[in-house]
Amino acid sequence: MFNHYLPLQEVRKFKYLIAVTLVLFLFAYEGAIISVSAAGPDAHIKGEFGPLHNWPIIPLAVVLTPDGRVFAYGTNIAGVQGAKLYYTIWNPALGTGSNAFETLPNTTNTDIFCAGQAVIPTTGQALILGGDAIVNTKRNYANSDVNIFDPATNTLIRQTQSMAYKRWYATAVTMPNGEHAVLGGRDSMFFAGTSTIPPTEATYSSIPEVRAIDGTWRTLTTASSDAAYGALGGNAWFYPRGWVNPQGKIFVLGHNGPMYKLDIAGTGTLTRYVKKTPNGRTNLPSVMYAPGKILSVRRDRIAVAVDINGTGEPVVSSAGTLAYDHQYGSATVLADGQVWVSGGSSSGNTLAGLVLQSELWNPSTNTWTLAASAVAARLYHSVSLLLPDGTVFTGGGGAPGPAKQLNGEIYYPPYLFKADGSGEFAPRLEIIDAPSTMISWDQDFSIEANSTIAKVTLVRMGAATHTFDHETRFFDLTIPQASNIVTVRTPANANIAPPGFYMLFVWDALGVPSIARIIHIG
Repeated sequence: MFNHYLPLQEVRKFKYLIAVTLVLFLFAYEGAIISVSAAGPDAHIKGEFGPLHNWPIIPLAVVLTPDGRVFAYGTNIAGVQGAKLYYTIWNPALGTGSNAFETLPNTTNTDIFCAGQAVIPTTGQALILGGDAIVNTKRNYANSDVNIFDPATNTLIRQTQSMAYKRWYATAVTMPNGEHAVLGGRDSMFFAGTSTIPPTEATYSSIPEVRAIDGTWRTLTTASSDAAYGALGGNAWFYPRGWVNPQGKIFVLGHNGPMYKLDIAGTGTLTRYVKKTPNGRTNLPSVMYAPGKILSVRRDRIAVAVDINGTGEPVVSSAGTLAYDHQYGSATVLADGQVWVSGGSSSGNTLAGLVLQSELWNPSTNTWTLAASAVAARLYHSVSLLLPDGTVFTGGGGAPGPAKQLNGEIYYPPYLFKADGSGEFAPRLEIIDAPSTMISWDQDFSIEANSTIAKVTLVRMGAATHTFDHETRFFDLTIPQASNIVTVRTPANANIAPPGFYMLFVWDALGVPSIARIIHIG
C-alpha cells in the first residue's frame, strides 16, 4: 500500500512532477492541476491526498470566485477566533506556497466570524451577512452587518444597509431572480453572568429576510418559525439547510428531521411537510448532488437521498450507510457527480474517534466506497471546496478545537489517474472554446476541445462553511454524440440552476475530465 507520510513527500520531490500552468481570467480557468507525484496503485479507485500545506489563517469559510481564486476568512494569523482583522485570498494557479496567498486587513469594523455567505450572481462578488460581536467582553453574539468581497479589487466593503436582525450562523440562499433569502442565525447567547458582567439570554433570528438585487431588504414577517430556523428543531437556527427547489421556493431540511417549504413572495409563507427524515445533527453535512436531489448524512452513519422535484411531499429514500461517523466533516460534489465525504470524528470536536479516511458515494449505484486517507484532522470549522481543476481543497479546523489547523490538503479524485494502477495522472482534454459571455437558461451552446468529448458536466461554484456548501449543484449535460465539438443545452430554468457562475468540465471516453471553463448563466 502507498504510504501517505514521509515516503510520499520524498517521491514527490523527484518523480512525475506536474507543473502548474493555469491561466486565470474572469470567465475562464485553464491549465494543469497542482502537482502530486506518482501515487499508490489504488489512486484510480480511492484518489490521493497531496502534501499538507500552510495557510495564513484558519480557513473556516471559503468562497470560490469566478477567476478561480478562493476567498477565505475566520481567524487572525495566529489561528485565534475573529475575522475582524484579516481575510485571505488564495490563488491555486500559484500552487500552495506562501506566494499563493494574499492576506489583507479587514477595514470594515465587522467581525465576519461565522457569518452567512453566498455569491452575488451578476458580479461573482461574495456576499457576507452578519457574524460575530463582543458584548461585555464576551464573544459569540451577533451583528446585522452586510459586507461584500469584490474579487476584482480584493476589497471587503461594508454596505450602508444592514439586515433587520442580527445573525450568527445564518444561511443565505441564492434565489432564481438573483435575490438572497437569509434564514436563521442566533442573535444573543446565554451567559449566566458574573459579579461584574451581567447575564444574557439566548435569542434567535427566527424571521427570514430577503436582500433585493439593489441591496434593499424586506422581512418575511408571516414566515416566522422557531421550528424551521429558530430556537427549536434541534438548533434549527444553526446554518439552516436550505436550497431553492425546482418550483422556485426554498426547501428546508431540519436537523432533527422535519422538512419545510418557504415561499418568499410578499411577507412569506412557510409550510411544513408531513414526512420526516431520520434524525440528524447540526454538525453533519448535506449537499444537493443533482437537480432537486439532496444527499444528507444523518445520525448513526445513515445517509438519505431527498427528492424534492415533485410538487407534493418530498421522497426520502435510503442512501446507504457510511463506514465512519463524520461529525464536523464535509460533503463535496465532485466533477463527475459523485459525493466525497471527508473529515470529522465520531465524538464531535475531539481527536477521540478521529476519521482520516474519506468515503465516496456513487448516486448511480447508491453505494459507498472507501477513499484516500488524509493526514490532518478536519473537525469543527473545517471546509471542503471543489476547484476548477477537478481537485478538492480541504482545510481548516479549530478556533475552538483540539488543534489550530492553519493548513490545508488537496484531494485528487480517482478520475484524475490512469486506470492501470501506475498511480500516474491520466492525460486530460483541453477546452479550446466555450462561451466567454453570459448565457441564458435552456440555451444551446458549443464547446470545442483538443480531442473527442464523451461527456459534459456542470458544477455550480461553491461557498462552504460549517459542514455546509449550499451553493453547489451538479448537472450532467446531454451531448448528441462524441466529438471534439459538441453542442449542449444549459439547464432549463433558474429554479434548478440559480443564476451565477458554473464550472464546465468536458470528459474523454476514459472518464478523465478537463480543467473547467468558468461560464456565467443569468
